[in-house]
Amino acid sequence: MKQPKVFTMYLWKALEVEYINFKDERVEVYDEEYNEYHLYAFKDVKFMGNTGLKDKNGVEIHLGDIVEILEKHFEVKYKSFKGFVIESEKHIDCIYLSLEANNESACVVGNIYENKELLED
Repeated sequence: MKQPKVFTMYLWKALEVEYINFKDERVEVYDEEYNEYHLYAFKDVKFMGNTGLKDKNGVEIHLGDIVEILEKHFEVKYKSFKGFVIESEKHIDCIYLSLEANNESACVVGNIYENKELLED
């Protein structure tokens, strides 16, 4: 399994997972800003699965990330039968593009938890 991230509501930031304890349903993360480890219950975090792809700068792309392609912002999602997609909702239309086909031109600029405003017009 690729390294996931979690968004913690207590710190209001996405952090890489250091350890997952499935028995106790807890996840440990390391906060570089404060140089300390934190332990959270699964119910207190949102898991951001790793797509296994990297953007044009070599940054790993996770579900819930916001990527920029040609000055437009897209949310990274997973759709059954379509795989990892980047989605943009404009008015009534919804565009699904293959993330794998576009990852070399994509740049991670944030995520839907910390930077939701990037998806707004």
